[in-house]
Amino acid sequence: MHGTLPRPLTALVFALALGTALTAGQPMPASARAYHVAQQPRRVTLAQGQLMNLRPGLGLSDREAFVPVHAFTNAEGEAVVRLDHTFDGHRVVGSQAIAKVPLGGAIQALTHHLQGNLKVTGEPTLSAEQATAIALRHLDPKGTMKDAPRVERVVFPAQFLGGMATTIDPETGRTVVDRKLTVLPRLAEPFVWAYEVKTRLQNEQDGLKQLTYYIDGRSGKILRVNDAIEHQAVTPATGTGRGYYNGTVAIPTSLMLDGTYAMYDPTRGTLPNPNLQGYTPDESGWSATGLQAWYEQNDADGNNTWMSFLFQANATNTWGDGLPFTAYGSEGGVNGQTAGVDAMYAMTATWDFYKNVLGLDGVDGKGTTVYAHVGMTGSWYRNNAAWDPWAMGLFLGTGTPGSYGSFTEFDVVAHEMTHGVTSTTAKFVNAAGYEEAGLNEATSDFFAQMAKAYASAEPGSTVPETGTDWRIGYHVGNGTPIRWMDKPSKDQRSADGWYDGLNYLDGHFSAGVLNRALYFLAHGASSTPGADDYSPYLPQGMKGIGNDKAARIWFKTVTERLYSGGVGQVTFLDAREQAIQVALELYGESAGGYGMDSETSHAVENAFAAVNVGRAYGEGPRTQVRFADWRDHDWISRNHASDIGYEHKQFLPIGETVRPRITVLNNPNTAVTWSLGGPSLYNGGSANKGGVINADGSWTTPFNLGWYAITATSQADPNQFAEGRAFLVNLDTDGDNEQDAVDLGCIAFSWYLTNGLNPAHSMFNAPWVDDSDVATFVDAMKATWWVK
Repeated sequence: MHGTLPRPLTALVFALALGTALTAGQPMPASARAYHVAQQPRRVTLAQGQLMNLRPGLGLSDREAFVPVHAFTNAEGEAVVRLDHTFDGHRVVGSQAIAKVPLGGAIQALTHHLQGNLKVTGEPTLSAEQATAIALRHLDPKGTMKDAPRVERVVFPAQFLGGMATTIDPETGRTVVDRKLTVLPRLAEPFVWAYEVKTRLQNEQDGLKQLTYYIDGRSGKILRVNDAIEHQAVTPATGTGRGYYNGTVAIPTSLMLDGTYAMYDPTRGTLPNPNLQGYTPDESGWSATGLQAWYEQNDADGNNTWMSFLFQANATNTWGDGLPFTAYGSEGGVNGQTAGVDAMYAMTATWDFYKNVLGLDGVDGKGTTVYAHVGMTGSWYRNNAAWDPWAMGLFLGTGTPGSYGSFTEFDVVAHEMTHGVTSTTAKFVNAAGYEEAGLNEATSDFFAQMAKAYASAEPGSTVPETGTDWRIGYHVGNGTPIRWMDKPSKDQRSADGWYDGLNYLDGHFSAGVLNRALYFLAHGASSTPGADDYSPYLPQGMKGIGNDKAARIWFKTVTERLYSGGVGQVTFLDAREQAIQVALELYGESAGGYGMDSETSHAVENAFAAVNVGRAYGEGPRTQVRFADWRDHDWISRNHASDIGYEHKQFLPIGETVRPRITVLNNPNTAVTWSLGGPSLYNGGSANKGGVINADGSWTTPFNLGWYAITATSQADPNQFAEGRAFLVNLDTDGDNEQDAVDLGCIAFSWYLTNGLNPAHSMFNAPWVDDSDVATFVDAMKATWWVK
């Protein structure tokens, strides 16, 4: 639930004459585009001014403002401006407006992610240095911290508080509450002063780690923790590269001032890379501006030495041997160059795809240099690929012979570069527990396919229909893709359709829902049961609209309409609704298309319906199975972020017979079939399964404390189900082998004494009791005893 505004204002429109509009969805001539790009700064100023004037209508005070933080000119010549909401000059976390300044007619401003009724009293009592120290104590780095934390004073909305985390007890093997990572602060006000502290580690002991902390500016409590893991001129040249995945290809290089060549392209990128700026330009003519490929130096046994080098000093401008990487200790040699060739080729094509087709200059729209870092080893890096938003770079592992090839395959590189696009626009959170983690990963998968299609044909301004295989990392996996997009469940882990509880999956697996929807949108769906592209949610099938239209619709949806700010507030249903509006905008029945019906928008409705997100065009309400909200703003829901879903989770006692709560909508037959566990348990979900489902549908719970997964499936429509969570607690605090109301006395006794004398007095076997123990005991009693 977002901040309440005085009246609904999901889109504001105000007039501004700017010229003649293009036909929707058509590429713009280069000369016209150059004109509109030059107008972007003026349009940013106009958008900011208009939003400032509209503050009274948005319920904002004079202490609040809008500050442009990102802008680009899209393929239609419209300036798309993201403006942070500020209070007394300080950013409000998760609150942003998106203004679009078109070629003519009206400016649109999406304001549904604005926080309303904002009031913050007083000033922080902690300094930025004190907040940083709190974050670093929690981070507890084991190795050297090379990058200084970045600190910003912000306004923090209470609705974005973090929640309960669990860990495995090393002695018992049971799931228990992780008191260090669990964030259970109580805020007296809906908005507080806080500090955002961004940290980054990259060393042998810690690996690559980026955590963002929000520290209460008065109490010093950790409010939320987010895991982020994204001179003289040289002469441009074209080298010949022999890649392992791409074969013999032309790659951009530079003839350096020393007469040798480097994998350095000064023609792509107009701003320096923020991480490479730490290196001093030398007499070769190198600088931190320009697309480039680096390698990690390892020893002969494949151990990381934590030294990095540019691929350079090549006398012939011929690179690589086209063979799998084996030359540990000689990563800069001809065999190591092969990974650099594949990375450079994919980076170049992806950069050109975004610029030439979608009008985005670099992944951030500003032309900031991106670089690839190949040859990564170590337990975290070797079989992995990552986008580092701090470094604006890709970190690509060597792979493991016999298991994985080098992580420099085209769609892997394009996938990671697309994280650079979303990290500067929608800013999706990338952690299990949020649906938008799946949106994040699927967006990267989809545009990796679109970039690959673009690279398969002569350069142009549209996406070809050829060149896609709808698989991610097929060659990295030696013939077994990392992910399938047409039928994600082929990996036996990913989801083919949405269900309540999908958010418990890791984002790489919940991505299956959007991957399949976008595949259907571009390619179509079969009406033949059993086919890979058949969906039981859309048995009649559908016709696709093609790669180019699908790419333009989804790009505008992500970059112009969706915003998370890293707080997990975007859902698959949000994405569907905004994509429909974009389809109407681009491909409606009349010029401009606003508010008009169109076959393209129907295709968007059907593609999402085919993965159980919303209904198909013309379809009636669908059966839905939900772990509905039953908390009615009680202590648990007030002290946990709503997007994490504690209002849907249950606390139940161990060793009792209970009836988990469930809701079936849009069907007179509300009967469900219960089962233990759920899909997330096949995907590393942090929950257990156990106990017995009885013939009457009740559940006799096991005797171990922790999170447990349970699934309810509609008997009327078995395609509809929900996976829920219950935390089992031991209510028998007095040790009499009965769980009853008398046990609350022990909690009250230890609570009064501040520190528990007996861990049995805690619902979580902790050496203290607090508010959460009382709330949990009461919740479990209310949910259970009427069954007994």
